[in-house]
Amino acid sequence: MRSIFDQYDAPENRLTHALGCCLERDPRLLRQFIRWVRPDATVPMGRLEVLEQQVPGTPAASWDEGESKGLPDLWIHGQGGWCLLVESKVQAKVSDDQLRRHFRTAEHNGFTDIFLLVLAPEIPSRQLPDVTYQTWPDLYVWLRHGVRKSVWAACMGEYMEVAEARMIANDYLGVKPLTKFGGIPFGPDHPYVYRDAKRVLRLAMAELRQRSDLRRRLDMDPKGPGLTAITGRKGTGVWDFLRFREARNLNFTAYPHLTLGIGTQEVLVIVILPNGAPAYMRQNLTRRGFDEFVALVGQVEAGISKVLRPIRGACPWMEAKQRHYPSRHAAPIVDASLEFNPQTADGSHHPNVKTQPEWADAIFRSLSQKRSNLQVGIGAVLPYGDPHLCSSGVLDVIAGVWLACRPWIRTVLCKK
Repeated sequence: MRSIFDQYDAPENRLTHALGCCLERDPRLLRQFIRWVRPDATVPMGRLEVLEQQVPGTPAASWDEGESKGLPDLWIHGQGGWCLLVESKVQAKVSDDQLRRHFRTAEHNGFTDIFLLVLAPEIPSRQLPDVTYQTWPDLYVWLRHGVRKSVWAACMGEYMEVAEARMIANDYLGVKPLTKFGGIPFGPDHPYVYRDAKRVLRLAMAELRQRSDLRRRLDMDPKGPGLTAITGRKGTGVWDFLRFREARNLNFTAYPHLTLGIGTQEVLVIVILPNGAPAYMRQNLTRRGFDEFVALVGQVEAGISKVLRPIRGACPWMEAKQRHYPSRHAAPIVDASLEFNPQTADGSHHPNVKTQPEWADAIFRSLSQKRSNLQVGIGAVLPYGDPHLCSSGVLDVIAGVWLACRPWIRTVLCKK
């Protein structure tokens, strides 16, 4: 094996090299890996060897030479005629002809008990017999949750996170991820990092798009595009959004949407009523007067507060922002910003929150007398520090906040 510090130019090759190094350095992990790939395989006793771009008993080839000769990326073998070949892909699709060549190469070199694993972003619909197909996220989940007491398994899992963040930053990775969403890791022991936040947000949005409760109850469009590019390197966070089905072909600034923001200090889960939304949507919130507006806010707040109970420090949230743009492509300048806990609209049910209905009144008046570039949102803020945020279960909370906003959404979207 090459040195674990010897890396390659292509991200795909670095990833495969890291996997080979980790398996080579932990014999127990290597055997667990083989059983994960083929539970029915009879693994030979004795030492197993992991080779990169190399036929056993011959000098190692460079990566380019190995690919041109049709060698598998990893060749795992022991005594006798047993071997496991690994072909890995991140961008390109694996061809059946390439896999057949791997089998022929192994047979030509005296191997009789041959297994082949394909690691790729997704499992193809058409599969060859005697080939095991796994995705990189499958491998990641196994390394993180299926392997115990292996430093090298943890090392490989962490490296996959780093590699994925780099690939996203360099626009190398396609739409399919390398890892799985495992929570939002930021907090006292893991300060916010833009590159990591971008990766986590991308994974979270992919999972949220698949939720049947959001599709069924909110008519969320799982195929609706979000932001074309997640930016925010110099800002205080990154964000993306989910569309409603009715808004599939509209600019997101012209229709309400479900927004998730990962900031330097907290997570923002909010339903946005953008400036460009039709006037009737704002009028739906104000036409019945301030008392009905407060009642609607209170209904939504009660649902959100129930969802947030497991997370320490989380609270319902409302905001209104007025902005203007110096030029078409310039960053916006905030002219006014109001942010508050909607429990203040009626603090009678919240002994630790004092009643100050003027905050809600300011939102109400801004909506009913809109003369500016005004955006209004309702949802929740989840500050870092609670362990619930660091698990995949936080997606239930995020979805729950949006679902609790259903009365608000239905009121806004009503066309009668």
